[in-house]
Amino acid sequence: MAVVLGFVAIGILAAFTVVTRRLAVLRAERQALDLRAASLEKELASARRQTAHAEASQVFLGRFVRELPHVVHELNAGAGGRQIPRLLLGATLRMLEPRKALVAVRRRRAESDPDRHLHLAVAATFPDGLVEVGSEIAIGKGEIGYAAEAQRIMDRRDFESQAPPLRKRLREETDETLLPDIVAPLSFGEELVGVIAVEGAKHCPSEARDALRLLSQVGAVSLQAQAKYKEMKATASIDGLTGVFNKRYLTHRLAEEMRRAVDARSSVSVFIFDVDHFKHYNDRNGHVAGDRLLQRLVRLALDNVRQDTVFGRYGDEEFLAIFPRSNRAQALAAAENIQLAVAAHDFAFGFDQPLGIVSISGGVAECPIDGADAATLVRAADEALYEAKRAGRNRVFAYQPISIGGAGAPAPVSAQGGERADERGAPDGVRAAGEGGAALLREASMPESTEIASDFTPRPGTLFALADITPAAGIPKLTLEPSPEVLAAAVAAAPPLASPPPTPAEVAVEASGRTKGRGAREPGGEPGRDPEAAEAGHSGRP
Repeated sequence: MAVVLGFVAIGILAAFTVVTRRLAVLRAERQALDLRAASLEKELASARRQTAHAEASQVFLGRFVRELPHVVHELNAGAGGRQIPRLLLGATLRMLEPRKALVAVRRRRAESDPDRHLHLAVAATFPDGLVEVGSEIAIGKGEIGYAAEAQRIMDRRDFESQAPPLRKRLREETDETLLPDIVAPLSFGEELVGVIAVEGAKHCPSEARDALRLLSQVGAVSLQAQAKYKEMKATASIDGLTGVFNKRYLTHRLAEEMRRAVDARSSVSVFIFDVDHFKHYNDRNGHVAGDRLLQRLVRLALDNVRQDTVFGRYGDEEFLAIFPRSNRAQALAAAENIQLAVAAHDFAFGFDQPLGIVSISGGVAECPIDGADAATLVRAADEALYEAKRAGRNRVFAYQPISIGGAGAPAPVSAQGGERADERGAPDGVRAAGEGGAALLREASMPESTEIASDFTPRPGTLFALADITPAAGIPKLTLEPSPEVLAAAVAAAPPLASPPPTPAEVAVEASGRTKGRGAREPGGEPGRDPEAAEAGHSGRP
């Protein structure tokens, strides 16, 4: 009995051991399955994230591909230099959807400020007012300036990977209003032209970085092209020797100013002048000295005019100043300032000039009184200039239009208060005819004390009435009927004819003979046939 019980106990113990081991195996398998399930869940979550990222990337790529051609078109469709930063900012916002963004352009060199090109000027921001437009960012300072100086695109990881001292300095120099996650310099070749900085972009940093890199390249090309266009336009409008505007620009600008003055019911005046005896100066001292004289004269003129004055070189030694919103008196005063400054300046070799100094003569005209278009206005000022030349040079006259029925041709107004120096010149033939006509008028209807110039211009101070200039026989009536005297003169002037013309009676007889010949039959012929043609055996047709 005991043996049986022992065997039973051993069997139960063996079965328990087997069950226990089996349970352990099952427990281990379950744990393995749990671990596998967890791993699968992680893989599924990762796959879902990758799928979502791929979908987002696909959406972003589709938006970028659709947006880029429009951006390129806008940037190259005649956009001005001031519009390009706004276009780049708009494209950045549509592509990356950042919380903050900034576009800055590099300032150009200037003689007055040698360090001007070492700064970036903020041109556009999002949101508006984030940073004051026009504020400067020093190249090399702060995270934006550091990336601009390095001329490579940088993101937050690049900034954080810098050495601790440099990272600390960059963070201290960076304005807290914009802590950029990505900074993309606008570089054309090796030249920096601007920068784009964004903070809080919704898309993956790597994708945003790539997109911003491409956008910055397109923007750099547009900015550089616009800068070169401005430079070429300025070069085409600037005189190479003196550095002021040339005739081409002055002509267009004068037309614009005159149109603006007419629209605003205002006035605009011009002052044209040239250097007295400039050919003598060149012949005696050489063209290099003449060029230096013109350069110095330009600086003197610019120092004696207002900032809104448009000044340029109109010819070889001829210059033109446009005075917007100025009448004749104001322009004459400004012209006098230039003339006196030139006369008082000690130019090289000025003592050797015919007047003992380097001087200018000029004329002033006002729109719309003296001319309604640019050509007429300049011509009026030019006439006043030649009046100043004839009056002795080294002076300025204002153009005075001819008054019909009034005081004739008033004397030119001089900035020095001078009177008309002499009468207007005229060709010899016109002068001779004028003298005869003046004598005829004087004999016919003028008082003996009346003086009249050869070109029928009254002397200064002479006042005529309408009765004084009317012929004694009255004003002749115009008629279309030629007078017998005119017909006789025309017949006498006509060239002689080879034979006298037939009289009307002879013409009538000849016509009657032709009519009878056509109706009768000649011997050996037919009606209507020419006798001579019939004898020759031909018809009457030519």
